[in-house]
Amino acid sequence: MFGSGRHKSSLSDTVSSQSRLLPLKVFTSWWALCFVFYIVGWPIDYVRTNAVWVTLLTGACLLGAIGGYAAAVARHPFRTDSPASDWRVPWVVRIGLVASLVLVFPLASVYSGFSVLDVGSAIQNQGAAFAQASERMSEGLGARTGILLLQSALAPFTLSVIPFLSLAWFEGRRHGILLVLALVAPLTTSFLVGRDQQIAFSLIVLSGAWALSRVRRRLPLRWREVTVLALVAVAMIISFGARRLARNSVDPICAPGGATCTIDHSYPNVFEAAWVNIMSYATQGFEGLGRAMDATWVFGGGFSHSRAVESLLSKTFNFESAPVVTSQLDSLGWSGTGYWSTAFTSIANDVPWILIPLVIFFQAFLLGSAWRRSLRQADWLSTSVLCYTWLAMMFVPQNLQLAVSGPIYLGYIMLVALYLLRSVAEYGSSNTSKRFGPVSP
Repeated sequence: MFGSGRHKSSLSDTVSSQSRLLPLKVFTSWWALCFVFYIVGWPIDYVRTNAVWVTLLTGACLLGAIGGYAAAVARHPFRTDSPASDWRVPWVVRIGLVASLVLVFPLASVYSGFSVLDVGSAIQNQGAAFAQASERMSEGLGARTGILLLQSALAPFTLSVIPFLSLAWFEGRRHGILLVLALVAPLTTSFLVGRDQQIAFSLIVLSGAWALSRVRRRLPLRWREVTVLALVAVAMIISFGARRLARNSVDPICAPGGATCTIDHSYPNVFEAAWVNIMSYATQGFEGLGRAMDATWVFGGGFSHSRAVESLLSKTFNFESAPVVTSQLDSLGWSGTGYWSTAFTSIANDVPWILIPLVIFFQAFLLGSAWRRSLRQADWLSTSVLCYTWLAMMFVPQNLQLAVSGPIYLGYIMLVALYLLRSVAEYGSSNTSKRFGPVSP
């Protein structure tokens, strides 16, 4: 079930120390870049509320991440077994692929008001698609409870699809058509609702699988590939700016938390919109974090770090949500739903501020463990946990991204639970073999 069988070949190689640290280097570099743009106030001149405390907490969490990742990789040899001979698609991934494609139809109707056949119209007017989807979201959970429950039940399957199929394509050039089909679902949903989340999710997961495949094959980056990646990045930035302009084409760009409008004239061009909005997305979380530090800490019950899960539980069991940190943001000159305030603020709904670096420590430990396991044996479970944990760590300066969607978060929790249970079972089996010798069949 967990894909724990080893590759047929016994060939293995030790992974270089630089490759061991690759996920850590990537997400900590992104954290540092976001923080630097925030603290220097360019291109957005933030108010920088509680900047000293924001700096101290960010630094402590950075140290926690480094410590957690190092603890996961320090005592274990890193090696890669030979690639799988056939890259057979596990039954879990097959179910997930079918479910992803089937769910597009009800999701389109419930979240966007369009049908899948209207995707062309939605692409032509992303502003209207965004407005209509926002109106649908404001209707509450009642209209979509059934589809949410179905999504949650299928999430462990659907989340495994893109990581495994991406790795199979990048490493073995297998299942390319299936990968294209797998990408159709999030891209279609993204265009129908006029939002970028699904596209960003897919790109980061693809990037994680691509990086894993290259390290497993000992392939360094060449200039040709760097050039292609740079061109793709520029194209994505321009596309992002164009979509933002489609939602808001006339007003000056006044970034949340900025002391002044960054672009103070109407009708900004696509490059201005792309640059300022990307920088706002990269940095506004730290300004929100500073505002959140003025809130009164209240324990949220252990589930309030995910607003989606909290809302579902409160409606199911009919209790009033606790006045946690994020719910106080509106009274502190920020928005707990419309703006970002880093993952730390959401974690603070359930964990005291001083213990947040410990939470980051364990998350980074899980990332390091999944990276080590995926390099050695690229099964669907390890690869899925790796890609989504890496995604979660990349989004830390913005928000607690995996917890935003109830189905995605519950699916991720189930995948992590399976991953940990497998590790415990294998550890127990290993100790038994050491103590008593191989068990007779």
